[in-house]
Amino acid sequence: MNRKREEIDLEVYYPRNSTDISGEDRLKFAKQLLLCLFFVCSTVFVFYGIYPENKALINMFELVKIGALPLVTLVISFYFPKAL
Repeated sequence: MNRKREEIDLEVYYPRNSTDISGEDRLKFAKQLLLCLFFVCSTVFVFYGIYPENKALINMFELVKIGALPLVTLVISFYFPKAL
């Protein structure tokens, strides 16, 4: 059961610069994600306003209230990774 271990050079499979994301791609991703969050939050708010006694909408409204702000700050911190 003593197998000889071979060393694998990860640089061959995963070059160091292959995961760099350009600023343009970050901005595009941030815009798309924030737009999606806006539509989801708006939809939940509108339906909650129409049917305020619906227990499912009450829970979704609370989830959006509690979860939307951290997601927005996460997207913004991803777009601006370095302190100015």
